[in-house]
Amino acid sequence: MTKLYNTQQAAKAAGIAVMTLHRWIVAKRLKAPKLRIRNGRAVRLWSKVDLDRLRRLKQEIYCKAGKEEGLQEEVKSGTPWC
Repeated sequence: MTKLYNTQQAAKAAGIAVMTLHRWIVAKRLKAPKLRIRNGRAVRLWSKVDLDRLRRLKQEIYCKAGKEEGLQEEVKSGTPWC
């Protein structure tokens, strides 16, 4: 069985805030997994493929912004923007 992640775990794995992820879903920048009912709550369960799409979108958004603003700095974690 493949491992599934909730929205909070998916955001953390991608290195973004949960609110950022929600904004991207609402803005239709990212197609989110369908809602499922678990223990009486509606949750999204993200697969590895979903996480890969999320990471690619993050890189696309932040790399584009960094190039437009001339930002080629490294983030605190030591990884470059692009």
